[in-house]
Amino acid sequence: MPRTSTLRASATTEGARLVFETIAPIGDAPAPLRINPDEATLLRVIDGLVSLTVGDEQRVLGIGDEAIVPAGRPHRIASLAGDARLVMGFRSTPL
Repeated sequence: MPRTSTLRASATTEGARLVFETIAPIGDAPAPLRINPDEATLLRVIDGLVSLTVGDEQRVLGIGDEAIVPAGRPHRIASLAGDARLVMGFRSTPL
């Protein structure tokens, strides 16, 4: 299970929020399916190496790499080697 820290949305962020997450490797099991029906997600890797799967497309992301997952798109994020650390920004209006 990922360890998370969240900065809550407020009037000054216009509804946006940030989540810092540490993901441990899970072996051969598939990563949990995630979906944010009303929020687009901007993902940035700050440590480690992750696999991001959105639909049939899989990408490997390293430190500094970013990806946007549109609202409503099911996706999986898995650590490929050791703990990976991510920052994710969520926003209900388009990024």
